[in-house]
Amino acid sequence: AADMNAGVVHFTGSIIEPSCTIEGNNGNDNNVPLGTFMKSTFDTVGKETALSPFSIILANCPLSSEGLRSIQLTFTGTTAVTKSPTLLDVSKINSLGDTAATGIGIAVSPAGQNTRFITMDGAEGQIYIQLTQVTNDTIRADFNARYKSFSADVTPGPADADMTVNILYR
Repeated sequence: AADMNAGVVHFTGSIIEPSCTIEGNNGNDNNVPLGTFMKSTFDTVGKETALSPFSIILANCPLSSEGLRSIQLTFTGTTAVTKSPTLLDVSKINSLGDTAATGIGIAVSPAGQNTRFITMDGAEGQIYIQLTQVTNDTIRADFNARYKSFSADVTPGPADADMTVNILYR
């Protein structure tokens, strides 16, 4: 007996090896100078310095396909002192001095969305970057960083921080 209205379901797709690499200004790392500011700049809570633009540039990414049109970036960093998921703790990494500044942190936002702060807790869904269909093309995401006070009592000192960027293929 013939099957009535029979059909076949075809499953298609591919498995890839994630391959995006970050092209920083120091190998895979980016060094972003935020500048030097007087303690008096931060006379109230919420004071911010001028924006310091930077980009995350990705190379060797897979080409855009039906199952993978974009990648997303997640961000992690220490925020225990600032008690804010969007404000990185400052410390002494590369600077001279005895102790790190207090009362300020570092905030990062997507370029053109300077009131939207990136959370540093590994949260997904913040930044998506469209993959290209051109072999050997690079793709980028642009950001702005700045110091922001979370206390009216800022103390001077080195004000460095690290932010880890992860690439998710979903």
